[in-house]
Amino acid sequence: MDYSQLDDATLAKEAHRDAEAFTTLYRRYVTPLYRYLYHRLGNAKDAEDLTAQVFTDALEGLASYRERGQFAAWLFTIAQRRLIDLYRQRPNDPLDEIADDSPDPQITLEQTEAHAHLNGLLHKLDDDRREILRLRFAAGLGFSEIAKLLCRSEGSVKMTFYRTLDWLKANWEKSNE
Repeated sequence: MDYSQLDDATLAKEAHRDAEAFTTLYRRYVTPLYRYLYHRLGNAKDAEDLTAQVFTDALEGLASYRERGQFAAWLFTIAQRRLIDLYRQRPNDPLDEIADDSPDPQITLEQTEAHAHLNGLLHKLDDDRREILRLRFAAGLGFSEIAKLLCRSEGSVKMTFYRTLDWLKANWEKSNE
């Protein structure tokens, strides 16, 4: 059966009977989940390990998935819980790492400075605003998925997201004057 055209709720139901349905969910979400975890951890190996753990947890807990919620929100909730567990084990690990393969030292320096400046601005944000940015940009989730995940209204998430972008833009421009 071709599961690629089915919605997440139907795939989750089918996954109880057919592993190929869960494989389709895996393929649909492995990249956004990995990107989100990599952004949070800054380490490819840890992000890969945690991605595998999240999907294992999802497969084992598939019976607890409820159709009224979105599968992506449920999956990212599992990921957040796994991250909390990991942070409890290693609270002092650095989370930000700059990876740059540019051979030109001038470009590398400019990118590193820009990255450091952006990181400085992001660290001035509260955790809620940073999380919304991560879920939107790193994980590629839509506003409705983020809203369900954070137990907020979609309008609230959108407003916070756009106000945060406006704040970042204004503060970026201030520093470049």
